[in-house]
Amino acid sequence: MILIYLYGELCDFVRILRNTIISYKHTPRTHFMNPFSIYTATLRQWLLIVSFFGILSGPAYGQVIYRNTFTGTGDCPTQGNVPIMSSNATGTVLSRSSSLTCDTGADVFNSRGINNTATVNDASYIEFSVTANPGAQLNVTSLSFLRQASAAAPNQLEVRYSTNNFTTSTSWGGAPLTPIVGTSVANSTITWDFPDFSVPPGTTLSFRFYPYGTQRADLAAGASNGSVGTFRLDNVTLNGASPLPVNLVSFTGQSTKNGVTLNWVTAWEEENQGFEIQKSSNAKSFETVGSVEGKYNAQGQSVYEFTDQNVMPSQIYYYRLKQNDRSGASDLSKIIAVRADDNVQKDKAIIFPNPNMGQFTLSGYESVPVTITLYGPSGGEIPIETEERKTRELDVRARTFLPPGLYYLYIKPADYTKTEVLKVLIEP
Repeated sequence: MILIYLYGELCDFVRILRNTIISYKHTPRTHFMNPFSIYTATLRQWLLIVSFFGILSGPAYGQVIYRNTFTGTGDCPTQGNVPIMSSNATGTVLSRSSSLTCDTGADVFNSRGINNTATVNDASYIEFSVTANPGAQLNVTSLSFLRQASAAAPNQLEVRYSTNNFTTSTSWGGAPLTPIVGTSVANSTITWDFPDFSVPPGTTLSFRFYPYGTQRADLAAGASNGSVGTFRLDNVTLNGASPLPVNLVSFTGQSTKNGVTLNWVTAWEEENQGFEIQKSSNAKSFETVGSVEGKYNAQGQSVYEFTDQNVMPSQIYYYRLKQNDRSGASDLSKIIAVRADDNVQKDKAIIFPNPNMGQFTLSGYESVPVTITLYGPSGGEIPIETEERKTRELDVRARTFLPPGLYYLYIKPADYTKTEVLKVLIEP
């Protein structure tokens, strides 16, 4: 039923886009497809399905940090040199080092005075920078851009990035040769798909383009001419995300005898006010059903739990988290779906309190003798002590300090029936 509903919603969307072209971005290349081609039905369904269940990022994790398309007339200074930024980040315009000068060219960043030697000149470059807003960080995945050169211009290019104003840097020395002006967009656009990395809050990430070389862009005989030749950039796009000050690494939900229990884990937090738990019966209209206070500043892992007791058996509910920054900014997590199960056993074992600091009570387990074992996040067994308080209720205490994280308590009946596994959330 969920898939039928989602498909109907997307069909309405496609009808609005009739006779248009959909651009589907898939790093490292961009593909263009007609929405009414033979493959459309399959594509429509799968894009929505995977997006809905979090395989594609939702609004909390955007796909573009920086984009500059230089839309404007062919004048100097370059027109339209205004970047479009993701929320929680700022960026600079493209700029030239003193050895390069602006050259006219509509809708592109065109430069003259190119280095025409066989090696990179560290003082001859085009540059832009991005910085995460206070409390946020940059999660960077790739850089894509269009580059072309006039016939006589040098055809080699090196690209570098740095987080310390190029005291040190990482370079893409193997960038493809620059094609001549007039080459198709598809054949002129390249992507530097470097290993993903993160930039801490307040740190500036800079990229520099170094055009150079002795060979002409048109591959004709004779040396390149950096004074006459020109080098142009367009559609400069830095891919990744600039999330708010919470790194949410997991968000799950399950039906329990008390309702629907939601669990989530953050890798770090900075100025995190807390979370609102939002609920919907149709994945469209959400209402806040509770809140959990954040850890404010936490460099390590933090674990959270919330139980929604206002549920009806067999009903599917949709949940998301609204993370609130102390500055007033907010962001939304992906949506998860949970079916309230009316067949959850009433005598299912539970742990309380949960989260805890390594000491808790286990209640409601099988009446037959059981073996209790606690395992850590990496799978290693944790030594514990147990003491029976009353029938089917045990006090459990870890013998060693437990770092914050998600642990697993295995309950194994002596009659070899099904082993039950409970999550134990250890907090600082």
